[in-house]
Amino acid sequence: MYLLMPLDSLKNKKICIIFGGWSEEREISLMSGQAVYDVLKGSDYEVFILDLKNNKQMLSEFVNNNSIDIIFNLIHGKGGEDGLVQSWIEDLKIDYVGSNSVSSSTSFSKITTKKIWAEHKLRTPDFITSTELLNYLCDDKDSNITELKTEINKKCEVFFENNHKFVFKPSCSGSSVGIKIYDDLNLLLNDKKDILSNNTSEYLIEAFIDGSEYTAPIINGKVLPIIKIETKREFYNYEAKYLDDNTSFSFPEFSTEQELSIKEVCLKAFESLNCRGWGRVDFFIDKDINLIEINTIPGMTSHSLVPMSAKHLGMSYLQLVEELLINAKK
Repeated sequence: MYLLMPLDSLKNKKICIIFGGWSEEREISLMSGQAVYDVLKGSDYEVFILDLKNNKQMLSEFVNNNSIDIIFNLIHGKGGEDGLVQSWIEDLKIDYVGSNSVSSSTSFSKITTKKIWAEHKLRTPDFITSTELLNYLCDDKDSNITELKTEINKKCEVFFENNHKFVFKPSCSGSSVGIKIYDDLNLLLNDKKDILSNNTSEYLIEAFIDGSEYTAPIINGKVLPIIKIETKREFYNYEAKYLDDNTSFSFPEFSTEQELSIKEVCLKAFESLNCRGWGRVDFFIDKDINLIEINTIPGMTSHSLVPMSAKHLGMSYLQLVEELLINAKK
């Protein structure tokens, strides 16, 4: 798989790593960006690094003043992963690593992602949105019950009949920030009363899948070795991802047929959202593959899964970074 173009073409480019940002995932982004910068700097690339704030002009001036040719965006979470920064880069008309602004915006919303997967007949856990839940719970005595309200009521009733353990999560967030598991609806409602009543952000209540967790890194249209994730915590949360050395990662031995099937599903999930370049598809397996979410700017830290999978394939960290940069697009 490595490499698709001569390295000489990359050695002549001025590369800018943008990192940091302004989301809850800032600290992880700083680690990811620094790691990529260090490996390129140590390999004699002409590389720059920018701790980008929520300021389009800051990016524009830095790029123009340094005659940047390629941007590697490693800002995780809101701003960097939801299409905003991508739209700024697109206005500069230079190459960058990863999905474009439209697909980034689409895939950053877990609700939109799951709806698109459903349209493509891809299996993902049942869910309802926080808006639907609030509509379901509201008192209708003094209001006309619309057709939409009836449809929402039916959807919620079926959901709660079929599911008794739930995952409460923000629709637009990463690194497992804000996720909590409940096995009692009343406990969820009481615990999240303020968030639900505030209703400024959308959340989803997703059916809990009692199965093993996996992730499939994707690089330039190829699915890398699949990683199985095991943690002693309740689930693979922020601490398990970045701080806990007891989290276990392994490369499961699937049958050839099963591995091909899983990789086909993951690649279809990635492409159904028009993602490009690189990313990670997270999923559970009980009896079937249950797609959970897509990460279009995965971590590149010492704990991160994409470098781990690439290493298992025989790629060094530098080779992984070069592969991504060579395939940067406008």
